[in-house]
Amino acid sequence: VAFLSGIIYASLGVSVYGSLIPAALLCVALLGLRTGDWIAGIATVLVLVGGIYYIHDDVRYQAAVSRVPTSAKIEGLITSDPKHELAFESFYAQADIGRLLVQTSPDAPYAYGDRLLLAGSIEKPQPDSYGRFLEKEHVVGTMKNPEITLLGSGQGNPLLASLLAAKQSIRRSFERLLPPEKAAFLFGILMGTNENFSKDFSNELSASGMKFLTAIDGLHMTIIILIISSLLCSFLPRRYALIATLICAILFVALTGFTASGVRAAAMACIAGLAEQVSRIYAPRNALVLVALVLALINPKILVLDIGFQLSFVAVLSIIYLKPVLERLLRLDAASRFFGLKDSLLITISVQLATAPILITQFQNFSLTALMASLSIVVVLPYLIGSGFLLAVTAWIFFPAAQLLSFFASAFLSYVMWVISIAAHYALPFNPTLSWIAIIAYYAALVGLLLWLDQ
Repeated sequence: VAFLSGIIYASLGVSVYGSLIPAALLCVALLGLRTGDWIAGIATVLVLVGGIYYIHDDVRYQAAVSRVPTSAKIEGLITSDPKHELAFESFYAQADIGRLLVQTSPDAPYAYGDRLLLAGSIEKPQPDSYGRFLEKEHVVGTMKNPEITLLGSGQGNPLLASLLAAKQSIRRSFERLLPPEKAAFLFGILMGTNENFSKDFSNELSASGMKFLTAIDGLHMTIIILIISSLLCSFLPRRYALIATLICAILFVALTGFTASGVRAAAMACIAGLAEQVSRIYAPRNALVLVALVLALINPKILVLDIGFQLSFVAVLSIIYLKPVLERLLRLDAASRFFGLKDSLLITISVQLATAPILITQFQNFSLTALMASLSIVVVLPYLIGSGFLLAVTAWIFFPAAQLLSFFASAFLSYVMWVISIAAHYALPFNPTLSWIAIIAYYAALVGLLLWLDQ
């Protein structure tokens, strides 16, 4: 926590006077170490180390950006699965000057592991929200519609290339089995993408507050892990089934592009599984901080610049701290446990309360009707995800059987899309302008309420 605090402090871009705070912390650390208060001393030193770690990463990034030319002809290796949009296709390419974001025509034939010769102008990241996204991704420049020459293929990681090929096979299977909008939505729910959505459906997702459905978060990973473990436990000893489940979870996160929320959820599941095998107590709070530390070591900019990361961790914290308090406060009876309604209701309320300021300030799409819509969808989400995976596997083994199973997935999709449409049509947007003081006051009041109710 001390190391992460240092990263957050350094990312705020403090002034010369603000640098007096680390100096004071260093004095406290030295005093603490001298008097034998090792915990306070070491924690304070780690605050400084975290700040230095972030500054070092930022200096390297800014230096790389400053060296980017306005136009160039350079070689680049595609290091991501190309993302297909209605108007363009985009992918990351690693070049000598750094990481580039390339946008080209929507029917471009390029894939992960292709080596390309790129010729065209390069736009450096600007000081706006999109520029902050590029900074978080360590992208030093964007090339739009460059001249591209294919130099070679299959030069990426063989395992990742195989996983991405399987991902595209699943997409094609869904497109053969379901109508276009349903196929894109089911693929988006399973793989955490919003590709090939129509403009109207994208607007409905945003207005209804249901965009979380196409993000790989803890709920998705929990459902997926339960499905995989249930299948493996039917024919493997429990120990080996758990190991195989964790391996499958890691491969799935690789398949979805190593999103921060997916990595966080998979890592916490792995820690929980390991704790069970070695008979140790699993503490979700400690696991959450450990995962945040690992992700921050890989990319320190993720703490402040990645909104998805923030939403994911705030949501988990709300489930850890807020859900038990609400459970005691609401005193839901046994009837509310029907089809998991009790847990779904508590989790939905907790997450909505905890993430509301972020949704309001960053996306301006917080709706007062989103709670009921979320509850209506979360109840059937396990069945939808399960039918989607079953459909993908069946299509790979015996396609005619998948055609029969597609009716079940289509029925769940019809229901979910109907709820989204209703929620978007009757949305009650609540997006006031919030200052930092208001946000801090909101979370301080929420924490104070938790402490008072937890007595």
